[in-house]
Amino acid sequence: MLNFKSKKITLPLFLSVLLALIFPTLTLAEPYGTGDIASSRAEEQRAAIAKRKERIKKEKEEAAKKAAETQPGKPTEAPIPAGDEQEKPAAQ
Repeated sequence: MLNFKSKKITLPLFLSVLLALIFPTLTLAEPYGTGDIASSRAEEQRAAIAKRKERIKKEKEEAAKKAAETQPGKPTEAPIPAGDEQEKPAAQ
């Protein structure tokens, strides 16, 4: 490696090289890191996703119920038997 004669330049050179090596790591680091904070954020996100799915499911059910109520020709209860399933007259 290079041999510097001045001791005054050695320390600033060392610090600048060290900073150049560490700086990209600092800029790429996540703000929350790992551990308790990251796990709690993940847990909050999972809870929010589950809550959103429930809300969407409830909205779909309400929309289906509303659509069933607005259709006049279709009964919402048990269907009426068709013509071929009518009772046969008793034997005479």
